[in-house]
Amino acid sequence: MGDAMIWQVEALTADAVLAVADRVAIATSFEDLIYRESEIDALWTLADIAVIDAGRRQDGDVAHWTRVRDQIALAHDLVPEGGCAEAAAVLRKLAELL
Repeated sequence: MGDAMIWQVEALTADAVLAVADRVAIATSFEDLIYRESEIDALWTLADIAVIDAGRRQDGDVAHWTRVRDQIALAHDLVPEGGCAEAAAVLRKLAELL
């Protein structure tokens, strides 16, 4: 059974991404899926902020943060399709980039 609580995502770190991946991997109920999507949304928002900040700094990190954001979006899109294991795998792989 999944964890029917929303975990507070406070930073875009490897540890935070892995924690969300672990929770996505065990999501079973509709409620779990909604909560996990919310957590992935929070990660996406933090990645989008990183893209914007990198663009303002013009330091070359835009491509990196864009890849991060795109992988988070992919994981998000897999969840409602019943692809929790796949979404968790995408997030785990993503954590290696952070």
